[in-house]
Amino acid sequence: MKRKNIALLLALAITAGLFSGCSKNVVLTGDKIVKQQSDHLIVQGNIETKEININSKIAGKITDIKIKEGDNIKNGQVLITIDNNAYQAKQSQSQAQIQAAEGQKKAAESAKQAAQAVLDKAKNGARPEEIAQAKAQFDLAQATYNRVKALYDQNYSTKADLDSVQTSLEVAKQQYDLAKSGARAEDIAAAQAQVSQADSTIQAYDGQIKQAQGGLSEVQSYINDTTITAPADGTVTRLNVEVGELVSTGMPLLALTNTTAPWIECNVKETDLSKVKLNGEVSIKLSAYPNQEFKGKIVRINKDADFAVKRATNDNGEFDVLSYGVKVELVDVNKPLHAGMTAFVDFGKK
Repeated sequence: MKRKNIALLLALAITAGLFSGCSKNVVLTGDKIVKQQSDHLIVQGNIETKEININSKIAGKITDIKIKEGDNIKNGQVLITIDNNAYQAKQSQSQAQIQAAEGQKKAAESAKQAAQAVLDKAKNGARPEEIAQAKAQFDLAQATYNRVKALYDQNYSTKADLDSVQTSLEVAKQQYDLAKSGARAEDIAAAQAQVSQADSTIQAYDGQIKQAQGGLSEVQSYINDTTITAPADGTVTRLNVEVGELVSTGMPLLALTNTTAPWIECNVKETDLSKVKLNGEVSIKLSAYPNQEFKGKIVRINKDADFAVKRATNDNGEFDVLSYGVKVELVDVNKPLHAGMTAFVDFGKK
């Protein structure tokens, strides 16, 4: 037992050496020793970084891989491309459908304009100049009939000539009367039906265009998904595919680690939690860089306990000592860091 106690004291003394500026600082490992030898609250934790798993949104064959494991990449950089020939063909098909429907819609709009003109004319009646023209034709037909009738009465014209000019006179009279009175109700109704039919045709082509445009947008999204880009700066830590490999929807392609905003997750006992202040600044030592001190900021203190660090004993009474997770973000780091590195967070004097 004495040998174990001596070994524990030596281990704590070595760890405390990481904080060279504070000769009494030690890592929280044994309560009795800490109380005797440490006037700072120092908690051990590990460096954590954000890992982004990039999966395929579509199925297809890998045509190109522009990165390799260990590469540092930038946000938006192209990483992998997937064959999109089939989607390009569908895109061309959708574009052709839209163009065809738009052409048919224009023809229907022209037909509607013509039908609308006929309807407007039927509703509004003939223009003054049209009425005058119809009257002139009627007057001419009347004069011609009177002349032929006089010749017929004197036996200088045939009955056939008289019948011909009489027919012309009746036609001219009908046209003149129609110009004066306007179109009949059934004519207006027929013109209105043509306009309504043209409207229905236009709406049908609008529906076809919208449907084709929806298909085009869907195909374009698939085409966009065939180019895999980086969602953030980081380092490629795992590459799962090769050129020529067939991938399915949701298949993991690579893992990207973002080391630009590392943080430390550590656990603080409830008996020391009052020393930890949200947004407070702390100093940090890393085993990888023992001669350098880093700065950090407390950005989160968990509301709920994570686990009990010590069960009820005679030393601490009839209650468990609980542990609360604390997140510390490193500030202005100028050294390369990796997930899992050992870190010691100094929360200051107790």
